[in-house]
Amino acid sequence: MAQLPPLIASFTPEKENDNINLYIGINEFSRIALIKKTRYSMNELLLTQFDLHHRLYNNVLDGFSDEETNQRLNGITEINHVKYLAGHLLNSQYGLAAMAGINVKVKWNDLFAVLGQSEAKDNFPYPNIEEIKAEWNQLHFPLREALEKLSPEILNNKPPAAFDQVAASAGELWAFINHHIAYHIGQIGILRRGFGKMPMRYD
Repeated sequence: MAQLPPLIASFTPEKENDNINLYIGINEFSRIALIKKTRYSMNELLLTQFDLHHRLYNNVLDGFSDEETNQRLNGITEINHVKYLAGHLLNSQYGLAAMAGINVKVKWNDLFAVLGQSEAKDNFPYPNIEEIKAEWNQLHFPLREALEKLSPEILNNKPPAAFDQVAASAGELWAFINHHIAYHIGQIGILRRGFGKMPMRYD
């Protein structure tokens, strides 16, 4: 529980009005402490999702050969192939890195860019799926460290200009990207079954 300020903790009421003022002071302090805790909890919850997505990204891609990731399920061109989705998810992590203020080299942006700036290609020399996974895993720890340090004030700031069309604040952008990543991991999970593989593990 939050500690009371010294002036409130040591205050001894002498009149009825003093009791009322003490009650108001303590409740106002508790309200402020609750707001601060709630803001920090938002960071903690978003980090929990971030960690979950890291594990599921690796799990959902487990067992795919590089050749399989380039194939459209049943040759249906309206369905993205796994290679594009995996790279697109990596590109989303680069968006989080930009929001968190860390400088990373963005790889394959022309192939996997978000916000409708890319699409899956057929018979194209994409990077190997293992390269994409390695880049995702290499980015995870420095990105997590930067996200963990974000203050409530920073999370309430406007997001980078490229992303202000989908979120009004950095915190909203983080939540949006988390949802975006979960959405595409789910798509790959469905493709796993279409390719005859076991369901994605959660462990």
